[in-house]
Amino acid sequence: MASTPPALPTKVFIDSSVLVATAISVRGSARELLNAGIRGHYELFASQIVLAETERNIALKAPAALPMFRMFEVVFAAGIVHPSKERVLEVARIVELKDAPIVAGAIEAGAQYLATYDRRHLLNAADRIHKAFGVNVETPFAILRASGEGLKPG
Repeated sequence: MASTPPALPTKVFIDSSVLVATAISVRGSARELLNAGIRGHYELFASQIVLAETERNIALKAPAALPMFRMFEVVFAAGIVHPSKERVLEVARIVELKDAPIVAGAIEAGAQYLATYDRRHLLNAADRIHKAFGVNVETPFAILRASGEGLKPG
């Protein structure tokens, strides 16, 4: 009897709003998503732009969280993507130019999901982004819920 091959982990591109939340708080859906990625339930991706923006924001808002961010930064060593300028400009037709590198990174990674808390620029454009590029833009909680991970009660 042939066995079914294991399902490949879902690919998730993480934006800086999620990484900031992960570094600052030991609980919550951002941390759960990253921990699930560490356990192999997700394949996590980011870009140098995301990592630099995260470090800058943490240094300004919560410098005590920088060591935690640097620990988590290692998780992305193999999942750093480098979207091309052409891809970024293509995406900028759908979203604001400042957010285009984030969406372009998710596309470059082949991600099913872009995890973000940016309601104004990314979550509000989720339908347009999905229609144009096939990437689901969701909060970490929604991604965990969709895959059955979810936050553990208690």
